[in-house]
Amino acid sequence: MKRTKFRFIWFTVVLAALTAIMFYARKDSTGILQKNSYKEWQQHFVVAGQDYAYVKTSTDKDKDIVLSEAQGYGMLIAVDAAEKGQAQQEDFEKLYQYYLSHREGETQLMSWRQTVIENQVSAEANNATDGDLYIAYSLIKAAKQWPKKSDDYLQQAQAILQDILTYNYNSEQKILTVGNWATADSKFHNLVRTSDILPAQFQAFYDLTGNKDWLTIKDSMLSKLETVSQQYETGLVPDFVWVDGDTVSPAEPNDISTENDGDYSYNACRLPYNLAQSKDNKSQKIVTKMLDFFMEEDSIKAGYDLEGQPLNQYQASSFSAPVFYAANKNNDYRKLVQQNKYIFMTELSSENYYEAALVTLVALESL
Repeated sequence: MKRTKFRFIWFTVVLAALTAIMFYARKDSTGILQKNSYKEWQQHFVVAGQDYAYVKTSTDKDKDIVLSEAQGYGMLIAVDAAEKGQAQQEDFEKLYQYYLSHREGETQLMSWRQTVIENQVSAEANNATDGDLYIAYSLIKAAKQWPKKSDDYLQQAQAILQDILTYNYNSEQKILTVGNWATADSKFHNLVRTSDILPAQFQAFYDLTGNKDWLTIKDSMLSKLETVSQQYETGLVPDFVWVDGDTVSPAEPNDISTENDGDYSYNACRLPYNLAQSKDNKSQKIVTKMLDFFMEEDSIKAGYDLEGQPLNQYQASSFSAPVFYAANKNNDYRKLVQQNKYIFMTELSSENYYEAALVTLVALESL
């Protein structure tokens, strides 16, 4: 009897030890993966000077192209990496200082595109809404990560958000426009880039400012997205939609940018990541419908029409990473987690800044 009891105790101790070893091994391997993702992203895309840094988006040897979207993602990545102990405040500060040096006119909005040739920068006029949204959100996160400079970061975030409401807000439709160039006298005033719908961030903006316009924007833009989601069994939504009151219509090919403006393409592919960050019922309803569609697919292809027909027969991490992020928050979608973890099993893209940014963000925030 005593021997049996001893064996049971010994078995329990050994099992507990093995479980602990597996837990710490997995935790350590996750940390290594996150560290490698951040370091590879930084090595491939961050160009740093003495007191500034920018995220390059091109592979041109004679010039670098900087986009506010990429700079915003870069600032988010730097904060996320710092939270994991993989980056320092200096990494964030240099990216922040570059933003400060390239604001548009008298506003706090970043010039949407700059060209750098031999350290000389030429900036294009106008902003892109998504870039400034990411920059503002990164500053809110930075204030929590580095409290000694929180006042500065939060003050600047509020200034950006005020200018977004001043220059990038369609108050009649209660939507954010795609940029300050989409003015009230332009047909593009009623255009929504669906990837600009960031419900968790809109909530954070309200929490910071107390301005209920952000709650109105959150509810209105999610309602518009839900409307177009309901039009198709797949739940897929397009890169761009036109809004006219309660009427929401997918863009036509080449309405704005490419022949895939009305498809689930390289803008809309971010939505599973955007929506899954929010606990809002509408967000969860929309992302769940999309995940249900992807569960029926053998693999996630690089784009779909809204009926669910693939635009391409190959996979792309830009599409898989956001789905991995959303699926990893719900045990009902473990198939999608297993199916798309390949994004972490290859080297980070050294040529596609967009894909690399999404994979790095998901690695830092989801693993």
